[in-house]
Amino acid sequence: MKFKHKYNIGKALSLAGLMMLANACQKEHDVVINWNWKDNLGYAPPKEMIENEINKKNVNSLFINLTSPNSTGYTPWDFRSARDTLQTRLDIAPGRIRGMGIIYVNPDNGAQLPDPADYDICGMSLEDSLWYTANGWKIQRWQPRYNK
Repeated sequence: MKFKHKYNIGKALSLAGLMMLANACQKEHDVVINWNWKDNLGYAPPKEMIENEINKKNVNSLFINLTSPNSTGYTPWDFRSARDTLQTRLDIAPGRIRGMGIIYVNPDNGAQLPDPADYDICGMSLEDSLWYTANGWKIQRWQPRYNK
């Protein structure tokens, strides 16, 4: 039995491979910006950095990953100032920019203080704790590990 059409398997596979590669290039991806409050660079990455990343073709979401291992010395006022700054970054592309990482608060006062403007005590206000968690960050009391 003879086939009327000759097929070149190599060409067909090459074409299929090129189509898969083209589709892969079109897929959206997420970007993570690692950020550390201890670097004295401010409460959030620069707006220009976030705008540059979120406006790149094929970027679906951007995550601001706070990598500070310990912010137990921060006062409610510090956390509120950071919240206000971070909100301006989230507003660049609402719903596409989120937080991630763990924010460690003072082990004694935690994240349930009543006054977000207090600067005489270490810890976070409950109001700000709710805002941070609603926007992707986790809040946890610092638990130092002691060597025995």
